Amino acid sequence: MDLERDAPAAFGPASLTAGSLLPFEGRTLMQGPEGLPSAVLDAEQDGWVSPNNPILVRGLAKILPLAWWGDGSGVKPEEIAAFASQMQAAGMQWAGNWRVLDITERRDDSIGSYSGALRAAGATLVDCWTYSQTIGVALVWAGAADDATRSLALHVVPVGWVSERLAKKPLKGIDVRWSWAEVVTLFAGMTGTALPVAADSLADVGEEELG
Repeated sequence: MDLERDAPAAFGPASLTAGSLLPFEGRTLMQGPEGLPSAVLDAEQDGWVSPNNPILVRGLAKILPLAWWGDGSGVKPEEIAAFASQMQAAGMQWAGNWRVLDITERRDDSIGSYSGALRAAGATLVDCWTYSQTIGVALVWAGAADDATRSLALHVVPVGWVSERLAKKPLKGIDVRWSWAEVVTLFAGMTGTALPVAADSLADVGEEELG
């Protein structure tokens, strides 16, 4: 149990450059055998599912930031890879085997609309599940190490965005871009702490380049 990675370490301004991973309690919440926390499904705006779990709401899409690579001084890549594997295992427990969403495929339906939004957000690999008859889940890797934009997030979306059987007509306006700066700003707001100028400026820019 990584007791040194508490919420301030995971979501403080230093995480913007050092990288981050949810604290142990946050990772545990995301892997519960009972499935997604009800607060995830009920969220209507950016905020917190728990003190260790931020959530960003993008219309019909809900994004749960899980990890941010940064320069590697704050979290090791193998830690993030291990957590990604744990999330895949949790998804299998909730909804069976995942399938890889082909985000390069151009298609004229709701899956194609979501895939296009994922490409725009820099997604590189997407595992997805049909969680229920109305909800789909996607584990999304995005960005690149060379330009320090790599991230891992869980998307909770309408099931027609990931299910071949339940796909619907194409949709306009899907936007799943986000940034770790938003997480840092959310944490500062929750704790009532002031952001350093550099972090505050980055948050204001809204560097939404991640999926």
